[in-house]
Amino acid sequence: MVRFGESGIIIDGREIPFYSGSIHYWRIERTHWDRILEQSKQMGFDLIETYIPWSVHETEPGIYDFGEKDAKKDLEAFLTLCEQKGLWVIVRPGPHINAEMTLFGYPEWILADEEIQARTPQGTSVVYPYVTKQFAVPSYASRKFYREVEAYFGVLQPILKRHVYPAGNIVAMQADNETCYFFRERPYVMDYSADSVALYRHMLQEKYHSADRISAVYGKEFADFGQIRPPAGYDRKTEYSMEYYFDWAEYKEYQILYALERMVCILEKMDLGLPVFHNCAYQNYTPISVQRIERIPGLSVAGIDAYPEPHDTKMLKRRIRYLAGSSRLPFVPEFGSGSWFDRGKVLSAGEEEFGYLYAFMNGMKAVNFYMLAERDRWTGCPLTCDGRIRENYFTLFSEMLETWKRHEIYRYERRPEVLLLKNYDMGRLKACTSRMDPNTLSSNLFIQGPDFPAELFAEENAAGLEQDGCPETFEENWLMQVMDTLDAMHIDYDLSDCYIDADRMDGYRYVFAASYRQMAESYQRLLQEFAGAGGERELILGPSLPLEDRRREPCLLLESLYREGGKIRLLEEVTRQSLEELNAAAEYVVTDRRVECAVHTRRDSGEKLLWLANVSAQALTCRVTFRGKRSFQGIWNSQDMAGEHGCMAHMEPYSVSLWKVIDVAAAV
Repeated sequence: MVRFGESGIIIDGREIPFYSGSIHYWRIERTHWDRILEQSKQMGFDLIETYIPWSVHETEPGIYDFGEKDAKKDLEAFLTLCEQKGLWVIVRPGPHINAEMTLFGYPEWILADEEIQARTPQGTSVVYPYVTKQFAVPSYASRKFYREVEAYFGVLQPILKRHVYPAGNIVAMQADNETCYFFRERPYVMDYSADSVALYRHMLQEKYHSADRISAVYGKEFADFGQIRPPAGYDRKTEYSMEYYFDWAEYKEYQILYALERMVCILEKMDLGLPVFHNCAYQNYTPISVQRIERIPGLSVAGIDAYPEPHDTKMLKRRIRYLAGSSRLPFVPEFGSGSWFDRGKVLSAGEEEFGYLYAFMNGMKAVNFYMLAERDRWTGCPLTCDGRIRENYFTLFSEMLETWKRHEIYRYERRPEVLLLKNYDMGRLKACTSRMDPNTLSSNLFIQGPDFPAELFAEENAAGLEQDGCPETFEENWLMQVMDTLDAMHIDYDLSDCYIDADRMDGYRYVFAASYRQMAESYQRLLQEFAGAGGERELILGPSLPLEDRRREPCLLLESLYREGGKIRLLEEVTRQSLEELNAAAEYVVTDRRVECAVHTRRDSGEKLLWLANVSAQALTCRVTFRGKRSFQGIWNSQDMAGEHGCMAHMEPYSVSLWKVIDVAAAV
C-alpha cells in the first residue's frame, strides 16, 4: 500500500523522503535513457517523475504510438527500465501538462473542437497567445472534453496497471496540471460556454434551492434559475446586489473543484489504487484553495509550484508557509531546476541552492525538481539530454540529497506558535470589482506586454463594503504589516485562510486573522470557536472588528465575544510594540535584520536544527543570541561552533546555513 504521509511518501508502512526529479522520456533519445537514469541515481534520487503527454501518444484521432513508430515514445520500456534500476516513478498524465509544449500536451483536434472551447463574455473562443502557436483553451465544464479524456486514459490504463506498485514501481499520480484557467484567473475572462453557464446555474440552485430565495438575495425577480445570466464585468451602478458578483467569483472556484473531481473520477476508473495529488500554479487565493482541493474524495495532497530567483524571498517564504499552514504535506510539485526558453536568465547552481534550502528552512517537506535532464525549451539542468554531467548542478544535488538523507532532515518540523489567516473573501471582493485582466499576455511568449496604465487594473469600490487598499491585488495591508513585524522580531509563523480545519488551529497559540467590517458568519464561527476554547490562546483581529456578514446583515459573533472580554484583541495599527509580548516565542535572535532564522525539531527525539539565511546580496557576519551555553554541529555551509548567550556566524550573499544543536546548558 502507498500513501502520502506528513513528511514524505509511505510505502508498505515505511516512510521515505519525497525528493523526486523530472525526466521527459519522449524528449530524450531512447539510447540515452539508461545513462540519464543511472546518473540520476548517482545524484541520490530514488523517485523519478514524468509527464505522459496526450498529443505525443495519440498522433491522430484513435491512432496511438507507444513506441511502435518512435522508439522514444515507448512508455512501457521507460517504466521497465526505471524498475530495473530500482527507481520509484510518479506519473502525470495530464491532460493539461504545459511542459513548454506547443499545445500544452493537448491534441490539436481537441482544442479545435468548438464544443470543447472555453468562451469569453462575447462568446468568442478564449485564446492562449503562445509564441509557437496560439490555441483555444478547453472549458473545464465541457462534457465532451471529459469523454475524450476518459477515452485516452482508457488506452493508458493497461500500460500503467502493469507497472503500479507492487507489480511495478509507480507510486503516485497527478490529477491534471495547474488547473487555474491557463493563468487567466480573473473572473470575467472566461468561461461563458454553454456547458459552463449550465454548471454555474447548477451551483446557484445547489446554494439557493429556489428562485424566490435567490431573487431576494440578488434584489431582482427571477422565475427560475435559467433566467440568470453570469456577469460579464463589475458595474457599480448595477441593479443587482453585490452577492451576484460574489457568486460568480465563487463559481470560478466551484468550476476548478468540479474539474478536479471529474479528473479524479476518471483516474479512479483506471483502478490503479495510487495516491493522487495536484499542483497549483502559484495562487494561494481565489479561485484556488489548497484546503478545498485536498477535501476532494480521492485527492490526497495539493502543492504549489515555485520558480524563484534569489530576490524572491518574500514570495517564496509566504508560499511555503501557506503550504505549511494549509496542506497535509507541504509539497512543491515543480521546483525549478534549470530555466525555460524565454525566462531570460539561467540561474547558477548557487542561486538554485539558495532557493531550495530557503524553502526547506520555511517548511517544505516534499519536492519534485523540474527538470533533472535538459530537453527542448529547457536548459541549465544537472544532466544534458544525452546524459552528460553539468558539474556544478550535479554536485549540488549529490551533496544536498546525501546530506538530507544522512541527517533525515524530513523527520524535523517547524513548530510555530503563530498562525496568520488571509481573508479569502477580501480576495473575492477584489476579484469581483477588478476592471480588467492584467495578465492578457502570459508567460512563455517572447512578447513583452504593452505598457498599460496601472489605473486600468485598479478595483472599483463596492458600495458599503470595507475594502483593503493594498496595491498587490490579493495581498492585504494589515496582514503584510503583521508579517513584516514578526519577521523583524524573528518570530516564526504559518499562513492559511478561512478554509483551515478547526482542529488544525488548535496547534497554535496566537491566530492573527485579517478582518473587516464584513465577515461571513461561518468564518466568524470558526474564529469564535478558537478564541472561546480556553487555554493559552489569543485571537488578534485587524484592521476592523466584524459587525456584519457579507450581505451586510448584522453578525456580531466576534464582536460579542470581544465585548465580553474573551481572548480577542483588536489591532487596528500594527507596531512592534503591539506585538512585543510574542517575543517569548523567539528562541534565537539574530542581530542583523538581513539574516533570518528558523528552528526545526525532530518528532521522535526532540533534537533540533538551527537554520540561518542571508537574504541579502552582501556577505556578512552576524551574532546569533540565545540563553545559556550551546554547541552546534555544522551540517551545511557551516562550521561547528559553541558559545554562551551567543555565537558569531559568517554568511555569504544569498546563502543558507544549517547546524544541529548538539548541547544545550541552561543559563546560570
